[in-house]
Amino acid sequence: MRSFSINIQGRVKNFNLPKNQPLVPLFEAIVNAIHAIGERKSTDPSFGGQIIIRILRDEQLVLDGTGELPQIQSFEIIDNGIGFNEANIASFMESDSTYKAKIGGKGVGRFSWLIAFEKAEIESAYSEKDGYVKRAFDFSLSNSGINDTLTDCTGYNDNQTTVRLLNYLKPYADSVPKRGITIAMRIIQHCLVYFISDDCPQIMLQDIDETYNLNHMFKEKIQSEENSKTISLNGETFELLHVKAEESTINGNKLYLCAHNRLVETKELDKYIPDLDRKIFEKNGFWYVCVLRGHYLDESVDMNRLSFNIPDGGPLDSMANMITMDQIMRAVVVEVNEFLKDYLQHIAAEKEQRITNYVTHQAPQFRHLLKYMSAEISKIKPNLSDDKLDDELHRIKREFDRKTAKENTQLLDELNKGVISSDEYIQKFGLQIEKINSANGAALAEYVAHRKVILDLMEFAIRKNDDGHFQKESFLHNIIYPMRATSVDTPYSNHNLWLIDEKLAYCSYISSDIPFNNNPKEDRTDIMILDSPVAVSDEENAGREYESIVLFELKRPMRDDYSDSSNPVNQLYKYVSQLKTNTKKDKDGRIIRVGQNTKFYLYAVCDITTTLEQILDFHDFSQTPDKLGYYKYNDKMNAYIEILSYDKIINDAKKRNRILFDKLGI
Repeated sequence: MRSFSINIQGRVKNFNLPKNQPLVPLFEAIVNAIHAIGERKSTDPSFGGQIIIRILRDEQLVLDGTGELPQIQSFEIIDNGIGFNEANIASFMESDSTYKAKIGGKGVGRFSWLIAFEKAEIESAYSEKDGYVKRAFDFSLSNSGINDTLTDCTGYNDNQTTVRLLNYLKPYADSVPKRGITIAMRIIQHCLVYFISDDCPQIMLQDIDETYNLNHMFKEKIQSEENSKTISLNGETFELLHVKAEESTINGNKLYLCAHNRLVETKELDKYIPDLDRKIFEKNGFWYVCVLRGHYLDESVDMNRLSFNIPDGGPLDSMANMITMDQIMRAVVVEVNEFLKDYLQHIAAEKEQRITNYVTHQAPQFRHLLKYMSAEISKIKPNLSDDKLDDELHRIKREFDRKTAKENTQLLDELNKGVISSDEYIQKFGLQIEKINSANGAALAEYVAHRKVILDLMEFAIRKNDDGHFQKESFLHNIIYPMRATSVDTPYSNHNLWLIDEKLAYCSYISSDIPFNNNPKEDRTDIMILDSPVAVSDEENAGREYESIVLFELKRPMRDDYSDSSNPVNQLYKYVSQLKTNTKKDKDGRIIRVGQNTKFYLYAVCDITTTLEQILDFHDFSQTPDKLGYYKYNDKMNAYIEILSYDKIINDAKKRNRILFDKLGI
């Protein structure tokens, strides 16, 4: 009968070790040492186990004294466990050995050494009969077998096994932590369950001139609750340990999923509990760590101990006797929420108040979400910036719109299929109407809030800059109406003609800063509005005479260099005269037809400075009751002309919208 053989190179090649986990081989060696100590302790309960881990750095850089930490090249792990006796060497020589199956041994961990390191050297002196023997051998890919030697030795008064993991290989060498303290904490994290137990051996980490007592670090930095929590799922029992880690290197609130007392997977708890964020460390001085272990996890860990063979969830979640990772996480979240409820309730209350204030004062368009999407709102992370909070609310609004539309469709479908009665439909549809009305009200609130922002922007625009100058008219022009645009490509929601007059929002045709005849050499009004009677035509230019034409001329704030020949009044009259010739065309080449009954409404938007006031007096303009503007009717031109100061525009717009602003509290 032939025995199976193992190809070491092939076995190592099949061992999956991500390049960002260069310490896994070290963890394997440490856990092996813990197991060796445990095996010896089973026959000698009074025995005190000890593990010494040495970091071996680049010797040349150490000698150079450059001030930077030299590259870590190797590790040395020394323990006083049972040693490489015949049973253990036999297990070592057998791939996938079941020798340590009861304590979670997969028989493959040593192969990770050869993925990340050039080779491993093993020396093991242990007591046998009347004296000590030493076994020594190298473990590498270059050797097809192991030539171990067993010799009698003297000078030993205790067992001592040394494993040297020599010469890191790329890419693992590039991702090894540089600081000894970081490696110390990584070891504690990986072996957390061992440190929690009362019979954990003493573990020391030595690095150049520093020695870290990992047991003392654990007691100083890690607080474990005395009572563990039991979770039952489909007949399987899990043990949950609550841990508070006073150590910054933990860097997050985490769930440690363990198998056979070893860390296998880490999950960030803030992905499952939004209110559990880094503030818990900043305010309370600890990170929260939840440690989960159990027979089901022991049985489900993969061969390399880097993940679990547990389905995520989905359709399998409802299958009888099937435990999914989603089920596990839901059960863990319940327990964590209960354990940290005092902290989490405080954070949730602060977050709720902050979101409510933001929606009320800055984003009223989302007000309906507070009522109808409270569960989604609660999932928003705390301490977000205004921009990120706004993004989250937009996302929830999209979900609300999608959900509402789907519900409406389903409701109508149920009525058509006779699933519900007409009375039930009326009742349920009433609730849907309530939601829709709230959403529409929110949209209106958004538009009102937009108006408030525009008015604030206008007030800013008419002030002096830091350089002592006022904004150019183009800046104000774009606030009122985008330059070089028309109503064809500019919806009413994208302009702010309401600043001047509410009825200007829905005109037939508007052009902004576009020259007559679409010729750059021609004169161009700042804004021109062409209105045909609705009963006659609703087209942009149907070739008929226009009922009314509105023209705007905008000037830079506080301009005071007007003359008899150069002023906004003359400019506006000039545009009227040109249009009355019936030779001027719009941007599409259509004649702008003016008749005897065409009315002109002319607006000069500017500050009323001394030179302009003199011109207005000369032309016999009347002052508005608020003394912030002037007006006149020109019979000859059939034109009403108004001079609107920026102060008047802002004040009048505020008055018209005040009740809306007050209702929104803005």
